[in-house]
Amino acid sequence: MKHPGGRLVLVIPLLTAVSSLALLFLAITFGWFGEHTGTGSRFCEVSQPGLIKQPVNTWSNLGFVVAGLYMGSLLMRGTYGANANALTRSTFYAAFYTSLVVFVGPCSMAMHATETKLGGYFDLLSMYLIAAFITAFSIQRFCGLGWRTFTGLFIAVMAICLSAQEIPWRVPVVGHVGNLVFGIFIVITTVFEFLNTFVRKLDHQMRWGILSSASITTAFIIWNLSLTGCVCCDPYSVIQGHGIWHLLCAASLWFLF
Repeated sequence: MKHPGGRLVLVIPLLTAVSSLALLFLAITFGWFGEHTGTGSRFCEVSQPGLIKQPVNTWSNLGFVVAGLYMGSLLMRGTYGANANALTRSTFYAAFYTSLVVFVGPCSMAMHATETKLGGYFDLLSMYLIAAFITAFSIQRFCGLGWRTFTGLFIAVMAICLSAQEIPWRVPVVGHVGNLVFGIFIVITTVFEFLNTFVRKLDHQMRWGILSSASITTAFIIWNLSLTGCVCCDPYSVIQGHGIWHLLCAASLWFLF
């Protein structure tokens, strides 16, 4: 069964990829992100003198772009058309999720390519967008809510994350309050997905949820071990733990899909 949105479920994330990457290229080239402040230097890779300050940490974010476009391609072709759910029956949810996954890539690239404060803001923004979607989506499905309530939940989670980002406290292990709140919403999503499976009895294949959780957990361990000065940090290596973090996070979003 073809997706009711037709080509839109691929065209929208594709336009997101092309436009955001093009804007990123222009911003890097013309210095629109502002002054280099060393933002992102805690992620091990040595800063290079060219336009791309952390090449491995930058280009590994293309994993999100590939994952989002592949999701859109599968939805357009109706690969999961037999599964009756919001992603296979609604253009809104399908295009929204795939485009957000794509958008994470350029946002994170902005920080690692420029090491600017504004680039760091975009990196965090992309994390919050994903947290807002998956939290609102899991709650919406459990409660049987419509797209308007989903949108309200999405905005509420974004507001909480952006507010938490402004709290100047340092938090052990995760770094700052914004990261902590992001992690809390990941946990909330996991709880509601268990409820969707075991209480709502929605038709889930649990192995994908387990793989998604395992990927993000492994990624978080590597994220910590590969911070600057930590045991797995080699600033000059072409294999960067933070780059692996990006790829595993993209895989986690794919498994969740």
